[in-house]
Amino acid sequence: MRWLLGLLLGLASFGPVQADDSIRVFFGPKAADDPQGLLPNLLKFLDTAKTTIHGSVHEVDMILVAEKLTERAAAGVEVHVVIEGDWWDSPKNKAARRVLERSKVKVTPDTKKSGLMHNKFLIADEKRVWTGSTNLTETCLLYNPNNGVWVESDKIAANFEAEFAEEAAGKFGKKGSDKSKTPYPVVQLDSDTTITTLFSPEDATLKAVVHVIENAKDTLDIACFVFSSQEIGEAVLAAHKRGVKVRVLLDNVFSSPGATAKWKYIPFNELKKAGVACKYDDEASKLHHKIVIADRKVVVTGSFNLSVGAATDNDENMLIVESTAIGKQYTAEFERLWKQYNGDPGDLPPPEKGDDDAKP
Repeated sequence: MRWLLGLLLGLASFGPVQADDSIRVFFGPKAADDPQGLLPNLLKFLDTAKTTIHGSVHEVDMILVAEKLTERAAAGVEVHVVIEGDWWDSPKNKAARRVLERSKVKVTPDTKKSGLMHNKFLIADEKRVWTGSTNLTETCLLYNPNNGVWVESDKIAANFEAEFAEEAAGKFGKKGSDKSKTPYPVVQLDSDTTITTLFSPEDATLKAVVHVIENAKDTLDIACFVFSSQEIGEAVLAAHKRGVKVRVLLDNVFSSPGATAKWKYIPFNELKKAGVACKYDDEASKLHHKIVIADRKVVVTGSFNLSVGAATDNDENMLIVESTAIGKQYTAEFERLWKQYNGDPGDLPPPEKGDDDAKP
């Protein structure tokens, strides 16, 4: 039995569910018309919907996406999207907001006073899911290194529908989240692919990441926008000490001492001192991935940055995908980025307030 099925997350009573479904992965940045790019495949995903599109997204400023949601609603599809309230009120999103407000799309801004509604997922017809690290913004879809995951599974879709229903009812963050209601925590997608679905703050997301790292035997690759968790940092350091080949790639905005001044623990510095191969990107774009790849076959992805805030304060979603085929694709993308950046952080991009969870 695959090791993921033994993940101790209080979900042991649920066994894997057999399903004959598929999973597709896309990476950016790519041109807007690239058939393998994030934007065209997101639009294709939305076009598949015949009855419902439900979603929980941090931000929408991409006019094409807003228009596609409007188009599907006009065609009779029930479209309901939960969104982070601070960004919904931001002038940056004014044009997309106007498109949605003049349509049949229902938008529910979050109402909590702490943490972020940081999810990034859409569900079509209660049988397929789009998730990953990508906000529905021009920068995320076209400029920043990001990943998108398209999963065909009514079981996985049911997991995300349960999270959507909670947020659509106005329940957010620590106060609003009940204990996990995920109906199918572990799904056997096909003979090569097992998927575990988790949500913050109700599930043990941080412990799940540590579990993946602790079980790495050969290689461990991390590419993440925010990495501030001491618990995860110490697990990575322990992996390095037991002989695992570790590489860590982070966004250069956090190479500035000012950006991490309030952090009690800076994983990059501690890992670098211990001899772990660590790099910052050297571009003004954001390295926006939130991925951990263990032994080239176990992939953590979703909206979850490697921080305590993501685990305890925010509404987040995470997939742990055990698959040699998917692991190969993520490893190839990591290799491409690793070779692209020389480790010198270069000119730092200006931070965008509220764009992502940067709490230690």
